[in-house]
Amino acid sequence: MTAIFRIFLNDLKTISRNIIAFIVIIGISILPALYAWFNIAANWDPYSATSGLQFAVCNNDKGWNYKALKITAGDEIIEKLKSNNKMGWVFVDEQQAVDGVEDGTYYAAVIIPEDFSENLCSITTGDFRQAQLEYYVNEKKNAIAPKITNAGVSTIENEVKATYVSTITSVIASALNLTADELSGDKDRIVSTVSSSLKDVIENIDSLSMSVDVFGSTLDTLSNLFKTTGNIMPSITQTLKKSSEITPNLKNSIDSAKLFSKKISDVIADTLVSVDTMQKNISDNVNDALDRLETNTSSAANSLVGAGENYQKIIKVNNTLISILENLQNNLGINTSLTVNRLKNTNQKEQDIIDKIYSAADMIESTGNISVGLQNEIRQLISETSSDISQISTAFAPLKENINKTVDSIYGVIESTSDIIKNITNDIPALNDTLDSTQDTVETLNGTFDNVKKLLANSKTKMETLIKRVDALEGDSEIKNLVMTVIQNPEALGKFVSSPVATNTHNIHHVENYGSGMTPFYTSLSFWVGGTILIAIVRTEPTRKQLKEIKKANPAQQYFGRYLIFFMIGQIQALITSLGDIFLLKVQCNNIFLFIIGSLISSFVYTLFIYSLTISFNVVGKALVIVILVIQIAGSGGTFPVEVLPAPFQTISPYLPFRYSINALREAVAGPDISAFWNYILTLLAFVPLALFIGLVLRKPCMKIIEFLEQRLHQSEIII
Repeated sequence: MTAIFRIFLNDLKTISRNIIAFIVIIGISILPALYAWFNIAANWDPYSATSGLQFAVCNNDKGWNYKALKITAGDEIIEKLKSNNKMGWVFVDEQQAVDGVEDGTYYAAVIIPEDFSENLCSITTGDFRQAQLEYYVNEKKNAIAPKITNAGVSTIENEVKATYVSTITSVIASALNLTADELSGDKDRIVSTVSSSLKDVIENIDSLSMSVDVFGSTLDTLSNLFKTTGNIMPSITQTLKKSSEITPNLKNSIDSAKLFSKKISDVIADTLVSVDTMQKNISDNVNDALDRLETNTSSAANSLVGAGENYQKIIKVNNTLISILENLQNNLGINTSLTVNRLKNTNQKEQDIIDKIYSAADMIESTGNISVGLQNEIRQLISETSSDISQISTAFAPLKENINKTVDSIYGVIESTSDIIKNITNDIPALNDTLDSTQDTVETLNGTFDNVKKLLANSKTKMETLIKRVDALEGDSEIKNLVMTVIQNPEALGKFVSSPVATNTHNIHHVENYGSGMTPFYTSLSFWVGGTILIAIVRTEPTRKQLKEIKKANPAQQYFGRYLIFFMIGQIQALITSLGDIFLLKVQCNNIFLFIIGSLISSFVYTLFIYSLTISFNVVGKALVIVILVIQIAGSGGTFPVEVLPAPFQTISPYLPFRYSINALREAVAGPDISAFWNYILTLLAFVPLALFIGLVLRKPCMKIIEFLEQRLHQSEIII
């Protein structure tokens, strides 16, 4: 033990007597800290400065007119981007944008084409064309910049989604030609007016029927009472006139109710078309996610989860349509069972897709991949569901026609009753002539009034049924909600559909900035760099002159004696670096004590390991130190998570000391789990026995080989 300390003290005296050596040691102690500080400062918060990245945007959109509505989606996007500071948006023409990306003036560019608004609103024409954005990116200029500009494209896409939904709701409102107030008021008013008018008609039909009964009884004795006919006819004429006066108002009410009823079938048809389009878009997203499993598992998993949420929305829309169609069948007697059953079967398939998608997402997050069989099942189900929805949308056309015909038939009966009353009124003059001419005519007229009475009774029954159905519309919240949602508040609907889910983020072990997040990696890396500098400048073995001064020292004593100077300098490096991180750079550090302890122990393990490799294998050991450094930078999980690294790096990661040093320092930076911190430290210290084995056990059998290699290298007069 005394020999060990004699070597160490002799090294200290040598340094203290040589001013150049002392300055070199000071430089060696500071260099690792500078390495860490410069890298941490350079990575402090790069994503807050993305507004400096030049991103060109060109708007060629010519807009689109729908009735009196002018739609300019491209202009709306440009206006929103002008208030967005995520990128350095530059608004230029198409040629400047493309040329700028080509020569490096801009990192990326997006071109909004001429038919952008038209294609965006193609849902209103039935000729569906997906709106396209042309995206140009210069991947040569910088490796990371394309990833950041991709976020810029996502920003534009989000603006497009919000603009799209807002635009479509405005178009639908224009197509319906109703405002929210009109719909809210007119719907109830129309239903109430129609119901009231029909009830008035029934009352008048009852009155007319009674009049017909009286008139018929009078006709039985008319042959004996021709002289009193003149007194009876004015009363009959007045009664029929009163009934005919009802007809114009009734017809207007019938026309209003008929128009409203037909609009229901149009809304259902448009909704089915929209569901078909949404299904195809979701299908494309799922297939794209499955295709990029090998390149970006995290993004693929997120896309699958998002697709599952969108399928749930389709199921909700389908359930609403099912409810409406069942009401039509129950209230109007229209057979909608085929379409209802198809929608229910489609919902079941889409629930199966949701279950398999979520299962696939969980499997990706846990294993990084999913089986080919599961992928094929998902693709097959998606293909079948897309085909089913397209067939439902196409098959609804005959059902829509049947609904409209049924509505026409119901209202036709009412109109026929009105016409009959009018015809009867017109026949009164002829009736007077007939009564004056012959008894046979009286008997014929009596039979005619019997038929009129039957017709009135039949019309009354149908009108009572119609009143019940009209009254049912007044309390039907499903139809009202379906249309009101589209018209009442387009902006709120646009915001909801474009972003149906709001995420409340709860940061666990919050890290203030990117620089603090990278501090554990660059700090730990600087300790290894410091050890590498040490073996390049400081001798790993005492010189013959020093050994003579020490007198007796075996190889083990020489090993530990010289290591103490490495240990001392390594600890100084660790203290300067860790304290500079905290007090100079002011990185986030929730536990300063553990951060310093983790730094000192990391430096101890690294310097011992590096020293052992060098003293045992000399030049070969130095080369191994560099190789291990390179492997650890890539495979320790300091930058990218270990789970996303190639399989070979994932395999060797548990055997790299960097991993445990970085994780221990992370515990100190972001809020320590004390047990986790000491587990990482103990695992890191497990490399000490390996270093001692290399330095003490392997050194002796390797000495002759290393001496031979050293002599050969010196003879080359090139390699030191």
